[in-house]
Parts: sequence; C-alpha cells; structure tokens
Amino acid sequence: MPSLAPMLEKVLPAVVSVQVEGTASPAQNMPEELKKYFGDNAPQEQAQPFEGLGSGVIIDAAKGYVLTNNHVINQAQKISVQLNDGREFDAKLVGSDEQSDIALLQLQKPSNLTQIAIADSDKLRGGRLRRRRR
Repeated sequence: MPSLAPMLEKVLPAVVSVQVEGTASPAQNMPEELKKYFGDNAPQEQAQPFEGLGSGVIIDAAKGYVLTNNHVINQAQKISVQLNDGREFDAKLVGSDEQSDIALLQLQKPSNLTQIAIADSDKLRGGRLRRRRR
C-alpha cells in the first residue's frame, strides 16, 4: 500500500494549531431558526468565557499568513497559533467570510516559518489508495 509519510513530512511544518479565547452570550449563538420561535423571549444569559481549538495552514511565511476556518475564530478576542515545532505566536484576524467558513490570520512577529505549497487546481489529478487484500 502506498505510504502517506512522504507527503506528511512536507506539509506538517506548515500545519498549525489555532487556539482562541473570548466571551459570548449563549443567545448570540442561537440559530436563526430558533430565534424566530423564541423572539424576544429567548433566555437572556450573561456572556460566558469560552476557549476553542482548531487547525490552520501557513500560506505565506514572509507575511505570517495562516488560513483557518471562520467558525474556529468566530467571536474570539484572543487568537494564538502554535506551530508543529512548539513555537507560539499571537495572531490577529485579517479577514473572514462566514458563508465559505474561511478566515485569514496574521502571526505577530513571524520568523523562520514554512508555508504550504498551494497547487494549481487545473493541474491536480485524482488519486486512489488501495486496500490490501488478505
């Protein structure tokens, strides 16, 4: 069976852990479908602290740009990124799009980063791993 090890050795240095902290009111996270039923009678609770964790990839080493998901950083007041080698950086949100669930972060004072190679989608080919028969 083909091995994924060579591919992982190339990409893992660009894969990061995204950690967030913030406060949010539970009603803020209520889906729109429920809001139309509860209206102004929705429970009014105080904002609660939250922590979250997600992943991302470094797409520009020189600028410290990290691509992650919008739902990971949504409502975060503090964002930090941990690299595969253990180093940590504070990050700021550059921009996000809720509909496509994508967000761009910028690491503060980035140094010695590895970025992932972005392929030309017109040149990609489908691949297939085979299961061994016993």
